[in-house]
Amino acid sequence: MILTAMFPFIVNCQTIPVNFKNCKTDQMFLNADIEPKWNCDTIGMIDFMNKYIMDENLSKIEEGKILVGILIYPDGKTCCHSFGNFTKVELNPEIIKEVVNEMPNWLPAKQNGKEVTYLKNQVFTIRKGKFVQN
Repeated sequence: MILTAMFPFIVNCQTIPVNFKNCKTDQMFLNADIEPKWNCDTIGMIDFMNKYIMDENLSKIEEGKILVGILIYPDGKTCCHSFGNFTKVELNPEIIKEVVNEMPNWLPAKQNGKEVTYLKNQVFTIRKGKFVQN
């Protein structure tokens, strides 16, 4: 049953999701009283991704999505936790990881008034080789 459910994922995507091991945390939240927010006035997240993702295969994507697990620490720093490719074009997960790890600091999540480590699963849509708003 599980294999049957995963078959479309395996056939239509590059690979099974990549889980990176370099993000250090003892505890993370998937839900919080206040969720983290992008905190950069000079560039939006989509523009940031378009500016810094330099994967030559990106231009081959007519339309698709990637899923990036972003750990956002209490100080706002980010760490790329995971990557899933839902396009039909192979992308280098290491390039995505490097860019996510260099994101500007976010406003961190808060639980019970305290900043916490939060795992944000961010879906990015790609059309005609560019990241676009969902």
